[in-house]
Amino acid sequence: MTSQTISGSARRPRIGVLMPAGKVVKGKGVVTHTFGAPQRATELFTNIGDCFVYDSSLRILDYAELYPIYGQSSGGLSDEQIEKINTLDYIFLRGSNYINTNGQWDEITTVLEKTKVPVMAFGIGVQVPDNSEEYVNDSTKRFLQLIADRSKTVGVRGALSRKALHSIGIKNVRIFGCPTAFRHCKPELNLPRLKADEIKNLGFTLRRKTHSFATLQRYMLRTLSEKYHTEILCAGELEEKAIFYARSNLVPNPKQVMEKAVASLIKEKWFYGENDPLLDLYCSSLSVFETVSDFEDAECRQDAVTGFRLHGNLLALANEVPALYITYDTRTREFVKTLGIPHVDGRYIDRFSFEEAWDKADFDLFEKTYAERFKDLQKFLDENGMAHRLVENPTPNLNKAA
Repeated sequence: MTSQTISGSARRPRIGVLMPAGKVVKGKGVVTHTFGAPQRATELFTNIGDCFVYDSSLRILDYAELYPIYGQSSGGLSDEQIEKINTLDYIFLRGSNYINTNGQWDEITTVLEKTKVPVMAFGIGVQVPDNSEEYVNDSTKRFLQLIADRSKTVGVRGALSRKALHSIGIKNVRIFGCPTAFRHCKPELNLPRLKADEIKNLGFTLRRKTHSFATLQRYMLRTLSEKYHTEILCAGELEEKAIFYARSNLVPNPKQVMEKAVASLIKEKWFYGENDPLLDLYCSSLSVFETVSDFEDAECRQDAVTGFRLHGNLLALANEVPALYITYDTRTREFVKTLGIPHVDGRYIDRFSFEEAWDKADFDLFEKTYAERFKDLQKFLDENGMAHRLVENPTPNLNKAA
């Protein structure tokens, strides 16, 4: 169903997005809220991985008008906004970790209950501790049940997310993974095969605040940078952004900004003092991005990617750059299983050899599973009446597609 019409008419749909990440800028696609403002970027955490999902969703969907809908802390939306929502053909909820026990959705649910518009969950996922059987609180349950009632199926990342929804009586669930994987609308991907000793340029997706995995990340960064030309790809950590922008002289008082960030990371025991070789690596190889397209361009320059960022690694795979995941929680383990992604389970790493793990990676399985999940995504979009661009040829850039 490409460039589908609404109810048999020639009209392209008017759609809303609930909880967008970043903003759409003409000629750039989706950018962070700190795009063009380096000093603010050092003060406000923005996870560009959320922007990947939003940007990818907009590349996949076909629409005539896009209306962003943000949750309001001041007590819901205005009557004028509700009236606008009721003119839309549907709303989609951006894919993220919305199945959890911490959600505060009462205000937005109350607003949506005043509307009649369909609401689609576009690749949402669960985030709970290992072995937990408690998936949602009452606020999240009410919100998700409204979505299930307003859609043919709820699109989720994987089997654990489906289990979580089943536990609260939601059975109309379809698994397809995450929109980021399918951002180029290709029914198949073909990744190059190369051995570890053939890699020259390696991207490392950093997730510094990953509980119990700081030592492993430090070890990987140090050892990989000794063998490969390694670029550290930052998704939004504040201290890393401060170091990058201070190093580039893009903020006032760069020396003080640098010193403050380094002191913070020493206190956190990420750096072992001011002479830590990892700090030297940061000063030479750390990259920060405020646009999805810039992050994507950086990954396309790599021969391979590894690291701890779910969406950072996935963006590489979507661009046919081979990536090896390090999994560390229920979310990442669910995800690699859904798409058959090569990975190493961080819980069981003793003596870790990247070269050995890389050479054992099964990208054949990923390519096969991707093609199957692409069909699942088509089914999800079609059964929910969501016009899309899933065709045999890649979609144009977002600013052209939109």
